[in-house]
Amino acid sequence: MHFREEYKAGKAAINVRNMTRPALQMQLVWFLKGNLVVWAVNGVLFAVLGVSGFGWGNLIVSGYFSKITFLETGAAFLVGGALAFSGSLLPNKAREQILKTADEPWSMEKLRRGEKKANKYIILALVLFVESLLVALVGF
Repeated sequence: MHFREEYKAGKAAINVRNMTRPALQMQLVWFLKGNLVVWAVNGVLFAVLGVSGFGWGNLIVSGYFSKITFLETGAAFLVGGALAFSGSLLPNKAREQILKTADEPWSMEKLRRGEKKANKYIILALVLFVESLLVALVGF
């Protein structure tokens, strides 16, 4: 089946109904808030290290911002991967076997919800990765 036929039949991987303007605006606001939090943490760490005697010049020369942003990128990738993995079949079956309960059985909807949450963190991590590369090129 060709993509256009799948799209017309409603079997496409892209769900056009979820791509409304308010949904995209909410995603953009979430990314901006996440980025703001990351750079606020960077600023606080920079101020604390600068005041505690490391020296402002040493922090800038040593590539403080690019290294810290790269570490935050890794953390965001780990959170996104954990969220994506938590909705898959293996952790749910393991929880059922270990706890001997079946509170909420595994479903494709649960997997999709986990992947939606994970996508936000993964895209934020990609943005942070690009920012860390730009900061490294600039020399901070």
